[in-house]
Amino acid sequence: MDKKPEQAPKKNRTPRKISSRYLENAALYYLQRYATSVENLRRVLTRKVNKSCTFHETPPEPFYPEIEALLQRYIASGLLNDKTYAEARVSSLRRQGRSRQAIAAKLKVKGLARDDINAALELVDTETEADNDTGHDAEFTAALKLARKRKIGPFRTKPLPEDILLQRKQQQREMAVLARGGFSFDIAKRALSYDIEEYED
Repeated sequence: MDKKPEQAPKKNRTPRKISSRYLENAALYYLQRYATSVENLRRVLTRKVNKSCTFHETPPEPFYPEIEALLQRYIASGLLNDKTYAEARVSSLRRQGRSRQAIAAKLKVKGLARDDINAALELVDTETEADNDTGHDAEFTAALKLARKRKIGPFRTKPLPEDILLQRKQQQREMAVLARGGFSFDIAKRALSYDIEEYED
């Protein structure tokens, strides 16, 4: 057997000394690569400052107002917009089959305010339901997407076992998948017993 080439050990990069210019370059580089919330960018920049200042033994406090000034400038210019970011993330997560509960938890971690999260969910779900020919609400549609992704319920590739006990165990496992995804018992039950022909139509 051929041996895999050994990977070179990762070098511990020395943190660069923080300056106003470096801080702005770091912020713009992050914004080019990632969509983000105001609070998340604040955390990213604060970590950079703290890491660098600890290493170089300099006080980080003078840089905190600079972070705030950058954030305010980016908000004013439209580079940072929590409302737009929340709507885009909700839309993307709904397409992945995420529940309302799971989305709210994920966006809360990113530092978004509950009002922004709820407003984005209402907007995206209303648009989804308006475009949905089946008449299903957005939460049920997301549960079906997760069921299809995980190949459970009406999307199973193998039939249920003939043994009643084994059937129940499998059905319980499938319910648990949707429950862990944040879906209510009623939504999970409806999704798992859904008519696949109606979904495909």
